[in-house]
Amino acid sequence: MFSELEHSCLLKLALECKHKGLSQSESLDSINTRMHGICSPFRISQAVDTAFHPERCPDLI
Repeated sequence: MFSELEHSCLLKLALECKHKGLSQSESLDSINTRMHGICSPFRISQAVDTAFHPERCPDLI
């Protein structure tokens, strides 16, 4: 599992995208573009999935 700080930062970005009205795939693309080379695509997709489906991991929101 990746660090809590990294997940927290990625989750914040994903929630911001969601609140701006972006879809899950648009949010994923946006964050992947901004975080390319900094975070792995898997970690980004996990955070985006958590933001859009909080019922799957309520303790991470």
